[in-house]
Amino acid sequence: MKESWLKQGLKKFYFPSGAVRRIRMGPLRGQVFRVSDVTGMSPWYSGAERDHQETFKKLIEPGDVAIDIGANWGLHTLYLSRLVGPDGLVIALEPFAPAFAELEWHVRANNCTNVKAIPEAISDASGQGLFAPGESACTGSLLECTPASLSQRDEITVSIRELDSVVEELRLEKLKLVKIDVEGAESRVLSGSKRTMELHRPYFVIDLHTPEQDLCVAGLLTSCGYRLSRVSGPPILRTDRGWPDATGVWGTILAMLLR
Repeated sequence: MKESWLKQGLKKFYFPSGAVRRIRMGPLRGQVFRVSDVTGMSPWYSGAERDHQETFKKLIEPGDVAIDIGANWGLHTLYLSRLVGPDGLVIALEPFAPAFAELEWHVRANNCTNVKAIPEAISDASGQGLFAPGESACTGSLLECTPASLSQRDEITVSIRELDSVVEELRLEKLKLVKIDVEGAESRVLSGSKRTMELHRPYFVIDLHTPEQDLCVAGLLTSCGYRLSRVSGPPILRTDRGWPDATGVWGTILAMLLR
């Protein structure tokens, strides 16, 4: 889609690539961001995912631990860092090197000493996997095949591991929230998180991307005793249905166990 003359002008004169600007609006107001092909201009107003941010605000308290899977440049990582405070911890995982570089920059620039950034993808196994960059830095995803079947020039090999492995390695004694945005690999993340679910009973905020994943994710979560609701939109009435059923599981969901 062709950009408006206003957006073109803003990019040229106020948001050129490499410019460092302060966030002016929203929950991240006061923090800084760097304009790039990864970040774009949306950080200036704290990004477009207000429903996610409102959900985090309701769930997270100072001192909590949260995990951001598919952190990209760190929009949600920065906000979670602010919410958990100096006594809390945010683990941010991002396998795509250009996005991870921006994530590290934003964590350092905003003095987020309570964030641990890890350049890995979360899946249902440990080792190496194929990652396909998308049309933007926000839309890349893990592929089902293995590095041995690497065929397309744009596919890259990334390190993958189970969430259970990360939680055990970091010796987390508590875990309040796991955010998942992995462009179609959601069920693989959950399959590698079962010990974490049993031990820590975290909330999950999950962006769903395909009808197949709608059903897989719903099945995995409900079988572990989770109750599902939608972050924004009509209520979920049927966990055996996905998109396009309005009453089914789709969009961004919140999964929670009775505590």
